[in-house]
Amino acid sequence: MKNAHIRVLIILAVLTLLGIVGTQVFWLNRAIEQQDQVFNYNVQVALRNVVESLCEANGKDFPTVNPVEQVSGNYFIVRTNDRIDLANLEYLISAEIKKRSISQDFEYGVYDCANDKMVYAENVNLMAENDQDIMPVLKNDEYYFGVYFPEKSRNLFAGFDLWKFTTAITLVVTIFFGFALFVILRQKRLSEVQKDFINNVSHELKTPLATLSLASETLKERSGDKENKYVQVIQKEVGRLQKNVEDILHSSLLESHLKVEKAPVQIMEFLQDIVTEVKEEYSGEMIEWSLSGTADRSILSNKKFLENCVRNLVDNSVKYGGKHISIHVDQSSKSTTISVSDNGQGIPKKHQKKIFKKFYRVPESSHQHNQKGFGLGLHIVASEIKKLGGKISVDSTEGVGSTFKITLPNG
Repeated sequence: MKNAHIRVLIILAVLTLLGIVGTQVFWLNRAIEQQDQVFNYNVQVALRNVVESLCEANGKDFPTVNPVEQVSGNYFIVRTNDRIDLANLEYLISAEIKKRSISQDFEYGVYDCANDKMVYAENVNLMAENDQDIMPVLKNDEYYFGVYFPEKSRNLFAGFDLWKFTTAITLVVTIFFGFALFVILRQKRLSEVQKDFINNVSHELKTPLATLSLASETLKERSGDKENKYVQVIQKEVGRLQKNVEDILHSSLLESHLKVEKAPVQIMEFLQDIVTEVKEEYSGEMIEWSLSGTADRSILSNKKFLENCVRNLVDNSVKYGGKHISIHVDQSSKSTTISVSDNGQGIPKKHQKKIFKKFYRVPESSHQHNQKGFGLGLHIVASEIKKLGGKISVDSTEGVGSTFKITLPNG
C-alpha cells in the first residue's frame, strides 16, 4: 500500500473515531444534564409540598417567596419560618420523594438559625422500612431544614447502562484500531525492508553472475570436448540464476510507479516472431507448435511487456509437460485476445485463483513434476497485463491441459 493511501486511511479512521467518541460524550452529557434537571425539579416540588403540609398543620399561610433553595447539586435547604414537627418531617419528606419516583437515599437535618447549630439530623434509607420515633417538640420557632443526597451523582450515572455498553464497545474498537494500525505499519516497514533486501541482493548477484558467464565462455573456447560438458553445465546454471535474478528485479520494478510507454504493435507479426524463436529454442523437445486466428489491426501496447508475458506462458506450458502448444488470436473492434493453450498436466481447480499471486506455487503431488522456481512467473505476467490495461484468465483441467487468455484494449 502506498504511503499516501496509508496516511489517508489513518486520518479518516482517526477522524471517524473522534467523531464517534465526541458524539457519544456530547449526548451522554446532555442525557445526564436532563436527568439532573428532572431530579432537581422533582425534589423541589416534593419539598414545596412538604412545606405546604407543615403550614397546614401549623395553621400558617404558605410563604410568598419560594422556600426551597438548591445550595449545590445535591443539597437543598427549605425555610419554614415556623416550628417544624419533627415527628412528621421524615415521613413527609419520604412520602413526597417516593411519590416523585425518586429512590435515592437522603440525609436531612433541622437547623436552629438563632443559635446557628443543628438540633436534629437523620440518614434515611428509602429501600428499608424506617421506625417512626416520637421526637420532642422544639421550642425555638426559627428553623429550616436541609436535605442532602450523598449518592446523587453516582445514581444518576448508574441509570445509563446502554451508554456504558456503547462506551465499552467504542473503547474496544479504539484499542482494536490502534492494534491494527500498529500491525499495518509494522508489516509495511517489514515489507519495505524485505523489498530493499531483495533488490540489494539481486543487484549484488548480477555482477558475479556476469563474471561467471564471461569466464565460462572463455573456458569453452580453451577447453576440449570432455571439459565442454562441464562448461555447458556451468553456463546452463548461470543462465537459470540470471533469469531468476531478472525475475525478482522485474517483479520489484512492476510494484513501483512505473510509467509504461506504449506503441503500435502488429499482433500477428509479433506472434509469428515469438513462435519462430521458441521453435528454435525448444527444437529438441519434440513439441508441436501452432499459430491461428486473425488480427487485422495493430494494438497500442508495450512490445517488451507483451513479449515477456507470452514467453512466460509458453515456458510454463513446456515446463509442465505440454507437447502441443497453440497460440490463438481473436480481435474485435475494441479488444484483442491472445490465448496460449497446451495439453500438459493442468492446474487443480482450487489453485487457479491463486496462481497469479506473488511467490505462490501449486503444491507438489504424485502426478506432478517437481519444478523449481520462485513462483514469480505468472505474477509478473498478471502485473504486466494490468500495467497494459488488460486482464488475464485461466481455464484448466487436470490431466487435459490449460488455456491462458490475455485480453488487451486495442487503443
